[in-house]
Amino acid sequence: MKHEFLPQATRDDAADFAARMALGVLESAIEESGHASFMVSGGTTPAPMFRRLSNARLAWERVTVGLVDERWVSPEDEGSNEALVRKRLLTGKAGAAGFLPMKTWHANAESAAPDRNQAYRPHCDPIDLILLGMGNDGHTASWFPNAAGLDGALHADASTAVAAIDATGCPVAGAHTDRLTLTGPAIIDSDAAILLIFGAEKRAVFENALLADPVLMPVRYAIDGLGPRLTVIWAP
Repeated sequence: MKHEFLPQATRDDAADFAARMALGVLESAIEESGHASFMVSGGTTPAPMFRRLSNARLAWERVTVGLVDERWVSPEDEGSNEALVRKRLLTGKAGAAGFLPMKTWHANAESAAPDRNQAYRPHCDPIDLILLGMGNDGHTASWFPNAAGLDGALHADASTAVAAIDATGCPVAGAHTDRLTLTGPAIIDSDAAILLIFGAEKRAVFENALLADPVLMPVRYAIDGLGPRLTVIWAP
């Protein structure tokens, strides 16, 4: 079965819808198992959704929030996804949630991958809800086209939830080329997923990705793998 594509009239409407959906999924997971895992992406797109969630009523103390991917920068750096999530989501009521960082004291992402895999694996069995984004090059998470480590990340064995990516030469990655990312199995095994995208350009990228080789537009791998468990929320 195909994913759902749910266009919204405005970006505020999209943030409202995404936040309500997230709360419903997380609440159901808590009711079913007593706990919920919520893996989130960085960037500017999810910030309005995070603001809505931050003061929403939920048993946040029963939620573990983790990252879909992370740049190998200090948590104080403006490029840090952890910094964004702590500032926008883990405040107010949502401050009671547990948080799993990806950035560690290790010298680089590759050396940290085994440690972070051990930390993330119990919360990815499966992930209750994952929030994905998408770049103009068709990447999601840190699955950049032609990145070193992409094939290994996409096709990791089921016991590997976190992998290192070297995005050197990938224009959209900019200067932040050393990264950790959730793997293909961790993402496509999620119980529910939201892809939140804004603007006409992103919609065109998404539509192109539906017909593209996943190696060239890796978001296709997530779209196909998640199928009806993926809800795409778009606004102009």
